[in-house]
Amino acid sequence: MSSSQTDILADLQVHRLPSLPHVLVDMLHACQGNKISFQDLAAIISRDAAIAARVVSLANSTFFSRGTKINSLERALLVLGTDTIKTIVITASVQQFFSGFNSSHTGHLKAFWKRSLTCALISKSLAILTSYPNPEEAYLTGLLHNIGELVLETNYPSKFDTLMQQYPSEVERCFEEQKLFTLTHADVGAWLAKEWGLHEFMADAIEFHHAPDSTIQDAHHLVKLVYLSSLLSEPDPLLPARHYDVADQLFELNASLVSEIVGKIETEVVGIARSLGIKLDVDMDGTPGEDNADKQKQIELAKQVRNVGLLQTAASELNRASSKQELGRGFQSTLELLFGYMHSAVFWYEEDNEELSFITPERPENAPLKFKLDPERSLVAKAAIRRENLSSLDDTRSLDQFPVVDQQIIRLVKAPGMLCIPIFSDAKVFCVLAVGTEHGLKENPSQDNLLNYFAREIALTCEKTLNQISYNENSLNINDLTQRVAELVHEANNPLNIINNYLASLAGKLDNEPGLQEELQVLKEEVERTGHILLRLKDLQHSSIDQEPGVEINHEINSLVTLYKSSLFLTNGIQCVLKLDSSLTRNRANRNSIRQILTNLIKNAVEAMTDGGTLTISTADSVNVNGKDFVEIIIQDTGPGIPRDILLTLFSPVQSTKGGAHSGLGLSITKNLVTEAQGTISCRSNEYGTSFQILLPSTSQGSDRSKPEI
Repeated sequence: MSSSQTDILADLQVHRLPSLPHVLVDMLHACQGNKISFQDLAAIISRDAAIAARVVSLANSTFFSRGTKINSLERALLVLGTDTIKTIVITASVQQFFSGFNSSHTGHLKAFWKRSLTCALISKSLAILTSYPNPEEAYLTGLLHNIGELVLETNYPSKFDTLMQQYPSEVERCFEEQKLFTLTHADVGAWLAKEWGLHEFMADAIEFHHAPDSTIQDAHHLVKLVYLSSLLSEPDPLLPARHYDVADQLFELNASLVSEIVGKIETEVVGIARSLGIKLDVDMDGTPGEDNADKQKQIELAKQVRNVGLLQTAASELNRASSKQELGRGFQSTLELLFGYMHSAVFWYEEDNEELSFITPERPENAPLKFKLDPERSLVAKAAIRRENLSSLDDTRSLDQFPVVDQQIIRLVKAPGMLCIPIFSDAKVFCVLAVGTEHGLKENPSQDNLLNYFAREIALTCEKTLNQISYNENSLNINDLTQRVAELVHEANNPLNIINNYLASLAGKLDNEPGLQEELQVLKEEVERTGHILLRLKDLQHSSIDQEPGVEINHEINSLVTLYKSSLFLTNGIQCVLKLDSSLTRNRANRNSIRQILTNLIKNAVEAMTDGGTLTISTADSVNVNGKDFVEIIIQDTGPGIPRDILLTLFSPVQSTKGGAHSGLGLSITKNLVTEAQGTISCRSNEYGTSFQILLPSTSQGSDRSKPEI
């Protein structure tokens, strides 16, 4: 690729590719629903190339990726999770609304959507038919095969629009793209696939989907699948003979079978379009035109974006509330701003009394309106118990048949009926919003979806704000709290050690009972796990005490040894010897990093000494290496040593040989933390034991950031 092409690719805007408003509205509705499943989200995402591209690129990013390339939508969605997917959809909708992507592009966008979805479905169908091992990979590649076209249209709208009108054939348009941009949409798509971390054959399939027929015969299976699918997805009412020839040449498929597959896919795409309200009637230039339904979707998307924006603004305001009264007023103003509900009341749930309570804001001195959390006592209570929006206007009872308290609430909210919106998390109900309304929820299901979305978002803010309010009202002395934590951890460790030792003794007595041995081992592991949990609690307690920059290395070693003395060391028969240089001063390294380094190496040493042994930890100040001053930490065990083949890749991420919950990343993480601290780590090991040496720059080196040479 030439330098000019590289420059063009670098300048392309690829993070805000547009989607049809019909698709975005459908996605937003799904995200706002409280019963959306992973499968439902996956089905919606898989219909749109632009959103699918965002999902796959994010899943393969350094933040989410764990080194394995993700080449299917299903796997990408599993990695990201539903909350991240919802964020992607909402962000894409907001960006598109404010990007100025006007209605004149809708026709081209509909044609692109239909072509991409058709190619994806054909690719998957042919993959299954021809026994390609990963049909989902074929689907994703087919969906993204023309993504470069969307990139060029987004970056050069007027030029690309002219090309679309003058050269309806993609093959002809490729030649003109090469002249105009020095590269084609296939080149751009392949480049993006590589940037997103997709498999190299996926990138090849995108790059060569317009190559001459004669050059494809011996290409990779996926390349041939997408090549044929791209041909078959062209918007021709009658497939030309060339398409049948290619199908026969690449996979020996007969014309009638190919025609049947394409017909079924066409019917499926039309059905999906109809479900989304997308009109696929074509204009004279062969692209689907825009109609009133398209404009309505643009308007609906604008409303959805408005609602999302208002809700985010409201959540920000609610975060600043300093009392329940302020939080309640924030709920009420949000309901008015977002939904137009003029009158509402907030019923707070009092967990101690299992009651819902309302205090009139205008007269807080008055006795509150209270009732038990019982579905028969009030519609408000019923909504809280069922965790579901309920409207009195959807009830078959007449107003005078409701409990008197409900009649009072309806009068309070000044409307013919009331809508009850519970605000809750997985663990608890916070409150119920009673809102005056003239319409039932059954009349407007989409409103119910938006209310559910509102309730979930508000619940997150509500929980955070209430916790902060509670903390401010009931602040505890941190020193008393940390002291009490230390005492409880110490008290809990004593019986755990007794249980652990007794289990070891019992295992020896039942040596000839293999079934019982396995059960005893499970109990022993659970006791040890409980001990580790307590140690983590104590570790957090220690970390809250020392907040100064840098780290006292000797202090951290003493602290960890104290933590492990009555648990890890005792239960494994470890004697710990400390040889600490008292002249050590505070080091500029990160305290949490040093603590993690020490923890990893100490635990590794203990695990190496399965029959007990001696752990020696020493420190030294002013160790001179090549004229530079370092602090030295040595952690030495008396275990059997590390095999030579493992020593060669000691600090690389590997499959752990320890089994259980070990990830095999401990020493790799340790090395990275030492490197980040501008230090070095080395290891010596033989049949008498293993020793790790860490060298960290002394504080006296000031701002020298160079890496020491050993």
